[in-house]
Amino acid sequence: MSILNQHKKVFSLVQVELEKLGFSEFTYRPHNYLLDAKKNVGELTYILSIHLSSKGISLSYVYGDIMINSVNKILKQFIPDLSDNNELITLKNCDIDGKQEDFKKINEQLKTKNTGDYIMAIMDHIKKIDLPFFNKYPTMETINQKIINKVPEEDYFEWFPGVAIFKILIIMKLCDNSKYEEYKNKRVKVYLSFVEKQPALYQEDYTTFLSFLDYLDSGSYLKII
Repeated sequence: MSILNQHKKVFSLVQVELEKLGFSEFTYRPHNYLLDAKKNVGELTYILSIHLSSKGISLSYVYGDIMINSVNKILKQFIPDLSDNNELITLKNCDIDGKQEDFKKINEQLKTKNTGDYIMAIMDHIKKIDLPFFNKYPTMETINQKIINKVPEEDYFEWFPGVAIFKILIIMKLCDNSKYEEYKNKRVKVYLSFVEKQPALYQEDYTTFLSFLDYLDSGSYLKII
């Protein structure tokens, strides 16, 4: 059996188990050896990315991420192409506190040649690491309260990939966060300092950023969310 067919078999079995957990959208990307599974809960989309080895069916990684649909609607006004996962994903899982499973232990199940045990080991990992992450952030407001209001600002970029500043400001605005004006003004000063040092490199980005802020502050975003 070819590698791709082996992958299809594993992913089809994983999909059955994920459907039991409420995941309903699946995208198989054979040339990336990857299965994406999505679960829509209100304004959020929970995404699991399961990646197998290019040389067999051993597990390379599982990522659990959160996408806020209203955030992406606003982002698309300034970043039309959100196909890059760093831009598409709003929040990634940094709250694992050293509990990340050693995938080698999961792959040891392959030695038994019992595919069912292997699938259950993958699912046990998801239930231990990824589902608690999703459950901790059931709404955009919980992300606002538990991340933006509690995590030090210098650590924001560990949680929000891609254009993190845009995403953080959108969440702050939509959640009426009292830190919005202070954080906005701080980022404007940082942008301006870059422009003053290297205008050719940063002026266009700075202009886009100011347009973005005007879009938020004028309430124009209300027309699309």
